[in-house]
Amino acid sequence: MSKKRLITLILSIGIFLSLAATVFAAGQPRRYKENSTVKGTISQSFYQVNAKTDVAVKRITVTGTLYEKGTFGTWQKVSSCSNTSTSSSCSASSNYNTKPGRSYRLECSATFTYSNGQSETITSTASH
Repeated sequence: MSKKRLITLILSIGIFLSLAATVFAAGQPRRYKENSTVKGTISQSFYQVNAKTDVAVKRITVTGTLYEKGTFGTWQKVSSCSNTSTSSSCSASSNYNTKPGRSYRLECSATFTYSNGQSETITSTASH
C-alpha cells in the first residue's frame, strides 16, 4: 500500500470516528452538573427520595412513586410523595408497609432549578 493511500485511509477513519462520536453524543442527555443526584430507598415501613447538589440552586423539587408488582407481573402504583426545597438538598418520604415476598420499585425524580436559570430533571429507580 502506498503512503498516499495509507494517509487517505487514516484520515478517512479519523473522520468516520469523529462523525460517529458526534452522533452518539447527540443521543445522550446533557447534564448541567454531574454532581446533582437523586436516590431512593425502600424499607419495610417507609420509602424515601433524597436529592442533592453542590451547585447554587433556586429550588429542588423531588417526587417518588412506589410500585408493587402484582399477581400477574404488572406494576401497580401504591403510594407517592413529593417535596420542594430552596437549599442544596431535598428529601421526601412516606410511610408504606411492604408485604413479605412482594417486589417493589421506587421511581425517583428531582428537578433542579439552578441560580443561573438552568434547570434539569434527573431520575433514578430503586427496588426492594
